[in-house]
Amino acid sequence: MIRFDKGYSLAVMIIMTTFILAVLAAAYRVTTRSYIYSREEYYYKLAQEAGESGTAAANACLDINNWKQTWGHVAGAAGLYLTPSSDCKGQDGKIPTNKYVMSEGSIRTIFTVGDLNFHDDHHSDVSAIGKTQLVDSGGMVLREYTVSVKKLITRPGLVATKSSSGTYRTCGILSNSIWCWGRNRYGQLGNGRSVGHNPGNPAKAALSVDSDIPVKVVKQTGVLYGKRIDDLFTAQYHSCALAEGKVYCWGYNGTGQLGNGRSGDEEHSNVPIEVKGALAGKTVTSIGGSYNTSCAIAGGKIYCWGEGYHGVTGTGDKTKVRAWPTLVRSGVPGGLPNSYTATALATSGTRSMNMCAIANGFAYCWGQNNVGQIGNNTSASPAAQPVYSPMRVSGLTNVTNISQDGYLAQSGEADRFTHVCAAANGEAYCWGNGRAGQLGMAHIGYIAKKATPVKVDRPAGLSPSDKVKKVEVGIWHSCMLMNSGRVFCWGTNAYGHLGANLAPGALPNNRSVKPIEILVGPGGIPAGQRIIDLAAGANRGCAVVENGHSYCWGLNDAGQIGDGTHIDARAPTESLFLRPTQNRYIY
Repeated sequence: MIRFDKGYSLAVMIIMTTFILAVLAAAYRVTTRSYIYSREEYYYKLAQEAGESGTAAANACLDINNWKQTWGHVAGAAGLYLTPSSDCKGQDGKIPTNKYVMSEGSIRTIFTVGDLNFHDDHHSDVSAIGKTQLVDSGGMVLREYTVSVKKLITRPGLVATKSSSGTYRTCGILSNSIWCWGRNRYGQLGNGRSVGHNPGNPAKAALSVDSDIPVKVVKQTGVLYGKRIDDLFTAQYHSCALAEGKVYCWGYNGTGQLGNGRSGDEEHSNVPIEVKGALAGKTVTSIGGSYNTSCAIAGGKIYCWGEGYHGVTGTGDKTKVRAWPTLVRSGVPGGLPNSYTATALATSGTRSMNMCAIANGFAYCWGQNNVGQIGNNTSASPAAQPVYSPMRVSGLTNVTNISQDGYLAQSGEADRFTHVCAAANGEAYCWGNGRAGQLGMAHIGYIAKKATPVKVDRPAGLSPSDKVKKVEVGIWHSCMLMNSGRVFCWGTNAYGHLGANLAPGALPNNRSVKPIEILVGPGGIPAGQRIIDLAAGANRGCAVVENGHSYCWGLNDAGQIGDGTHIDARAPTESLFLRPTQNRYIY
């Protein structure tokens, strides 16, 4: 029995030992399997992170290339995919230090990004393949773990489409909203704030409401709210916007320039109001303004309102204040024919007592004419009668753009008179005041005035096929944008008006009658960024480049440049207030 008992115990021990060994073996297998699974999860996680790096690379390439795909199978690309070491065209090895996203011992990760799955003006759907590679000591891949990563990238909401400078303020359209900064005593910023109470000097600072940083122009229900904003101009102390065929104005209204039937020293609106009267029920296609006057084109006809004492409303009489839109006069010999069709109004004009327009390919101007700024080969002393009806500018055909600026002509202030420039047949022409060289006629030199248009001298080395796309003028300077994207300026350089980074005194009398190219490269417009639009203020110039960034130069005493300082900019300086935001991921 004892042996039996011992035999029974031995059997039990054998059975128990076998069971324990089985359990231990199973536990080992589980542990091993868990380890393997854990390692594999780690490798997949690394692959996913590599894929996300690929989508980030695609995002960066879209950002620096104006939202355009530059790799893969699109026009202008070579069918190459993005990799850690490629440039934005997919050319591998351009960034040799980035051959792998991560490389540690026998583990390395990479990504490839092919064509975008979906792409429109505001969204891109990008896919990237991330890989974790296990390699031997010679770099041979032993095993790969692959993950596909998708991201939706949204384009920035705030993209500058236009900027405009008035007296002591600047405004810009950013993704269908208007933002302004500068002086605001009479609501020039349109943000619902103002103080008024300063008859005769609307520009005087009012620290409680002025703003050195951009403020958003109010969008009221039934006014600008929900509407597409198409254009903007800033004049002396008021601004107007064009939105879906309607005009909305804000700011000072001393002479009826807001077009709401009211006027007076303290009249103003610190929010946009719709201009109605003769424009009610009509579709407006163009707007412009000068000093205390506003104009619009509807149905091919020109309407103006505001101060008319010096003929700026173009209505054919001496009515000082027109608080409602009124048709300009036509049918006058040498002026607009009754059957005219107007297509554009002059830009700039913050302080001048003139206005110009384009109709049937010809240029027409009206207002003061003391230095021949009407351009029809006539001029008179400041005390003589202004031109109260639009008159045709001599010698110009196929006019595509016109700009004018200056000051109200007063005795003893000849240097501050008005000049006009236009783009016609691919060339720039200027007339009026030329004392600062703003007419750009190096072959003639500095002249007091010119009553007919003269072609601006083309810069040396400029291709004959490179035509003038746009002209913009300030009070003492002028600029032109070429089809190639190059910008040239001429006239005074007192505050850096020419944008060429020339030190004070670098030019004789701080002026140039010869067009000079604005600075491109370090310290100026970034090399490789093509300029697509041009604007000017009284003492400034501004350019918008392909990626939506704006650069301005010139006077900055009230922070008009938008770089957060009050330091004059002698070279193009990015207007940070008009800078687009970066692209955004939606995870």
